[in-house]
Amino acid sequence: MSAMLIETFSTPRLIVRHWRSDLAAPSARAALEAALSSVLTPPVLAHLPPSMQLSSGPQGIGCWIDARQAESTVFVIETRAEVTLAGLLILAPDQCNPEAPTVHIGYLLAQSAWGQGYASELVAGLVEACQAHAPLKLVGGVDLGNPASARVLLKAGFALEPEYSSGGTAIYGREIAVTG
Repeated sequence: MSAMLIETFSTPRLIVRHWRSDLAAPSARAALEAALSSVLTPPVLAHLPPSMQLSSGPQGIGCWIDARQAESTVFVIETRAEVTLAGLLILAPDQCNPEAPTVHIGYLLAQSAWGQGYASELVAGLVEACQAHAPLKLVGGVDLGNPASARVLLKAGFALEPEYSSGGTAIYGREIAVTG
């Protein structure tokens, strides 16, 4: 499955859509960069790998966006109530095994969205949206210092895969099977 097969999905409180339109025009990109400045804060980035950290300087967020765009498919997460940016969902298809499609997932939510159940709702919505593209496997890596993210994945039916986990990162996977 290509992560590009999913363009948008929604949950009761969230709208998740590809960020393509946010990058299409300079004014839209500037608005996205401004909104991300309140999302990509040190507490939000604390448990992410070095490649996901912001570089210093005025172009930091712009460079961060370019790096994500080059390596993965990114979706903005907006709340339905305020239509504000709550975070990002990042999907990166694993090209190594075409017989068993695998998509690496990552998400980050603004600190203001923490503790409200948005992460659990997001991952459950993603699992549901992926049903149309079954069979495939979703995989998420979690820093051992971020047990809340591990609980989100477990709640969504992911299982710890100790054989793939290493160092300070636990890997969780969930098979999405064909139903019907």
